[in-house]
Amino acid sequence: MLKNLIKTGFMYLDTYEVLKLIGDQEKIDALLQGQVTSDISELPNNDAQISCLLDQKGFIQADFIIVKKENETLIVIDKSITKNFIKQLNQFTQFYQVDIKTTDLIVKGYIAKEKFSNVKNFTYFKHGEYSLSIEVSKATKKETSQLSSLEWKVGNKLLLNYLFFEEDINKYRPNELNYDKSRISFDKGCFRGQEIVARVHYLGVNRREFVSAVIPKNNVVSSELKIHGETLEYLDHKIFNTHIKRDELENNKYASMNLIRYQDSN
Repeated sequence: MLKNLIKTGFMYLDTYEVLKLIGDQEKIDALLQGQVTSDISELPNNDAQISCLLDQKGFIQADFIIVKKENETLIVIDKSITKNFIKQLNQFTQFYQVDIKTTDLIVKGYIAKEKFSNVKNFTYFKHGEYSLSIEVSKATKKETSQLSSLEWKVGNKLLLNYLFFEEDINKYRPNELNYDKSRISFDKGCFRGQEIVARVHYLGVNRREFVSAVIPKNNVVSSELKIHGETLEYLDHKIFNTHIKRDELENNKYASMNLIRYQDSN
């Protein structure tokens, strides 16, 4: 994993906002457990969990981080998909007497080497020796961000954590972005879209692998490759996500590119 391209540190995630779920905690948990893809029963107080919301056909509607802090349930989400998240969840909130409120809380995101990290916040994603963490607070910005927006995006892309934006709504199912490896519980029981996601997971044949690719900045991306999300230019490199056929991976068809694949052993 091209470690020299991953910069550790923190940044204020100004494009994210924090929503608060208001209501009886048991009903909030029941609402989320029946709708989101992760297992809420495995999220303790003062911790975070990455998750997503699907439609009945299994297409991703929103991607977000659930934070339980001081017995409050918060949703940290990119502002571009907040409206759709609320729209989707509001179809069910009335049955649980739960309201969704905006807050003025500040979000800080961290990229750290897990074994060297002394960050006292909530880790929500790990890949190899790196981790992504989040801090939510009422404090004003007292420090200068150590990471730029580009460095944050590069770190996430190299760690194979696809950052989901408004233009991605209804385009992907979880397995197409490796979300099935980080955001889906196949043991929790039913959630919206669960039947299709489970069928793909257990019965489908996935002939393509979602990877991050790194090439020299002046190189042209092969027209055979479909790019998902942004192509980033950083330190004389182009960094992008694509799908590559598994037989092409085995045959090293794209040996000229540095390919980062998900590490199931992480």
